[in-house]
Amino acid sequence: GPLSAFVAATQIITEEIQQMTIDEIREITDSMKTSATNIYSLLENLLEWSRLRRGGMDFVPEKFNLNKKTIECIEVLCDSARKKGVKIDVSIPDDLEVLVDSHMFDSVIRNLVSNAIKFTIPGGVVNISAGYNNAHSIEIKVSDSGIGMAPELKERLFHINEKTSRPGTGGEPSSGLGLLLCKEFIEKHNGKIWVESIEGQGSTFFFTIP
Repeated sequence: GPLSAFVAATQIITEEIQQMTIDEIREITDSMKTSATNIYSLLENLLEWSRLRRGGMDFVPEKFNLNKKTIECIEVLCDSARKKGVKIDVSIPDDLEVLVDSHMFDSVIRNLVSNAIKFTIPGGVVNISAGYNNAHSIEIKVSDSGIGMAPELKERLFHINEKTSRPGTGGEPSSGLGLLLCKEFIEKHNGKIWVESIEGQGSTFFFTIP
C-alpha cells in the first residue's frame, strides 16, 4: 500500500512537475513523506519479526521508570497526533517500575499508540494508563475514542494466518503485523495482551509485564 502510493507520487512529480504549482508540488511531496514513513515502519516491523523468528534478537531486561519510559517512547508520535488533531494523555503513577527489554518495550508502546492514533477521528483522545495487576505484574492500557471494531475482527487479531488490516480514519495504511510483533514481544516477557472494543466507541488494548 504505502510503497505503491510512493511510486505513484514520484511518477506524477517526474511527468508533470513543469506544469505544477508550488502548492501542488508541496501536496505531492507531503504525501511522499507520509508514504516513506509508513514504508519505513512496515520494513522495521518485518525485520524485527524476522530477527525474532530466527532467534537473532537479544533479550536484555532492565529496570525502568514506567512513566518516564512511556513518555520517551511516544515522543516520536506526538507530531502525527497533533497534525491529525488527536490528543495523547499519559496517566501513569510516578512510582511504577518495570523490568523490560528496552527495545521490545519501545516497539510495543509505539505500535499500540500509533494504531490508536490511526483509528481515532480528529478531535479524539488516546489515553495510556497503568497500575498493579498483582504483586509481580503491571497492567498497561492503551485506550482510544476511535472507530472500534466488530467482534469478528477482534477475534482475528494476533493470528498470523488471519487478515486484519484496514485503513485508518485518515486513510492510513495498516498491515496488522505490528500487533503480531507486540504479542511476540510481550510473551517474551511472560506477559499477555488482549483487547476490548465496541464498534463505533473505541478500543482498549491491555498488556501485562513484570
